[in-house]
Parts: sequence; structure tokens; C-alpha cells
Amino acid sequence: MIYWSGKSTDGIWKRSFEADTFLELFNLLMNKEIINDYDYDVYDHAVLNKYDKTEDDKEFKDADGELDYNKVQAFVDHHYLTDEELWLLIASRDGKAYYQTFMRDTEDGRVEIGQNDFEDGHYKY
Repeated sequence: MIYWSGKSTDGIWKRSFEADTFLELFNLLMNKEIINDYDYDVYDHAVLNKYDKTEDDKEFKDADGELDYNKVQAFVDHHYLTDEELWLLIASRDGKAYYQTFMRDTEDGRVEIGQNDFEDGHYKY
């Protein structure tokens, strides 16, 4: 289980959520409008960045040179972010939740999730 908590810089706004996976946590935080962006799709943008792509790339244009969103979506649908990339993406989206913590359970209680909790991009717990 992943335990996420976030709060604003003034500490007035606070939220906590639990999820089984980083993708589930990402989707939950997006649906709650905590890490979303009204200008672009955060996940799609991150996938395009990962593969050094932009919506301006020729492969995403139609015959008239206009952006074909179906081509962008097809690319995103076949390229994924790892657990570690999702963890970093969530942490970077600090507009509402400037301070964020990611915790996991251990035999000795909860500990903060860190870089060593990932192996080849996959969450180990």
C-alpha cells in the first residue's frame, strides 16, 4: 500500500490518500484535481517528454499538416511510465500540494518511499 499526503505551503489545505499502485495513485490525484493541469493532459505530456516527442512532431500530423490527436493518443497508449517515473511525476506536480510525502508499511511501521524502493523503475513493494 502507498500512503500519500500533501499540504499547501500555508498548511491550510491538506489531503491524504491510499493506493495499491503508483498508477492508481496518479489517477486518484488527477481525478481529485490535485495534480492535474487545465492546459494539457499531464500523463500524455510526460510520456511524450520521456520519448523526446512533442505534438509538433511530423509523425503526429495529418495529411494537411494539422495535429491529429488520434496519432498522439495511439503513441501514448503504447508507451508507458514506470512506477518510479509516476512517483517523480506526482512529486513534481506541487501546485496544490507543495509538500508531499509517500509512505509504505514495514515491519517496524511506516517509512518514507525513496529511490531505493525502485528497481529498474518498478516499485518493489
